[in-house]
Amino acid sequence: MDLLFPKMRYDHTMPLLDGRIEIPGVTLKPVATPAMVWEDQPDLRTGDFGLCDLNGGYWLSAIEAGWELIGLPLFIKRKSLYQYLFVRNDAGIEVPGDLAGKRIGTASYPTGITIQLAGLLQGRHGVDVSSFRWVVNRKGAVFPLHVETHIEHPDGPSKAPWDRLLDGEVDAIMTDISDGAAWERLEGDPGVRRLFDYQAEDKKLYDETGVYPVMHLIVMSKTLDREHPDLARKLYDGFEAAKTRAYEDILNDRAGFSVVYLRERLVEQTAAWGDPWVYGVAANRNLIDRFIEYNAAQGITSRKLGDEEIFAAGTLET
Repeated sequence: MDLLFPKMRYDHTMPLLDGRIEIPGVTLKPVATPAMVWEDQPDLRTGDFGLCDLNGGYWLSAIEAGWELIGLPLFIKRKSLYQYLFVRNDAGIEVPGDLAGKRIGTASYPTGITIQLAGLLQGRHGVDVSSFRWVVNRKGAVFPLHVETHIEHPDGPSKAPWDRLLDGEVDAIMTDISDGAAWERLEGDPGVRRLFDYQAEDKKLYDETGVYPVMHLIVMSKTLDREHPDLARKLYDGFEAAKTRAYEDILNDRAGFSVVYLRERLVEQTAAWGDPWVYGVAANRNLIDRFIEYNAAQGITSRKLGDEEIFAAGTLET
């Protein structure tokens, strides 16, 4: 069968795209897929797609809304969350609890970053995140919120959240930053700072909970899953094999030459972290449970969803 497959440039998925790892009975057809859901996506809603590399912030709410998609426990993109929390030095924010009641800038709400970072702030640092005053660039939401949430949409020209922070319009930001120039400005401006030593906090979180936060996961058409109930597990096994091959490439010194001593860095990372990109339900039990809880607590979903609702049946035993 031909399968529409997202064009993912992650090193740990490339062996699938370049054909070195094959999925039995499947021919992959790479296509661009939307990671973000800022408006109705008819193909995702109706199940008229194959696989999608989806931002986790929309995963559970889309399923609860009846969209014809289902998750695979393939958490292919993970990032530090604490790195995205910047505060103004003049905003009176010295410890996490001081964030209560503050204006928090973000590009859109909710996303995987806002859901998980707010969850960590409340659960690990005792912050009343329900008091946040979100200042959000993008108006409208595809999925309804189930708790009262203070959201403001500023008038006037569009402005990046970090510009609002640097110009004093918000007290803090919690937003994705995929912009080298923005990082340089934020890290070099004496008027703002990160609230956390993010690398130390990431490692502490991982050591205590086994969680390295998920940004994106693979979802598949629920229609396709019903028609081919064995496909989800084949896909899971293929992604596992691709990740193993990608690690072998680095350890064999055959990949990533733009990073000096990449092989040594992977050896060090494995010794300190194990595999933070681990796939599967069992190995990610704590991450999954927390993510479900955060969604329900913040009103992204109306209740806690169960594994059988959010994962393809063929992957529940992974």
